[in-house]
Amino acid sequence: MWRGLWLAFCAVVLAGCETKTEPVVPYRTELTTRQLMKYVLDPSADIVWAASGYVVDEKGETDLSPKTPEGWAIVENNAAIVAETSNALLLPGRAPPELEWTAFANRLHAAALATMQAAHNQDKAGLLRTGGDMYDACTACHTRYILGEK
Repeated sequence: MWRGLWLAFCAVVLAGCETKTEPVVPYRTELTTRQLMKYVLDPSADIVWAASGYVVDEKGETDLSPKTPEGWAIVENNAAIVAETSNALLLPGRAPPELEWTAFANRLHAAALATMQAAHNQDKAGLLRTGGDMYDACTACHTRYILGEK
């Protein structure tokens, strides 16, 4: 009987000592930051930017906004790619250990999410405004990290 109680006591004590560890989620960053920009972020941002605003020339005014639900969906999808790519910029191995980098990535993320919503709502003025916010976020980061200006 004592042996059974002793085993039960040990089991309770050991159960209380068990530590739970979170599983390590592996990620790989084979692409450099420049490659991520070149192959993922820039092409998607270009699609968003090409879908808003107007061109005024000798032929008149041309609205660049999508004309079909499918066109709006393409803009929304590419804004989503920009938003998620801004998260990828924060992964170890890509992000320099500077809070400014994180702030730029977060600014781009917020602008891209707002752009997604504008495209979802087929809001031409909203797309122009939020696409401009995306552009401003990119330009601010490039000014600091590509041109080296403080």
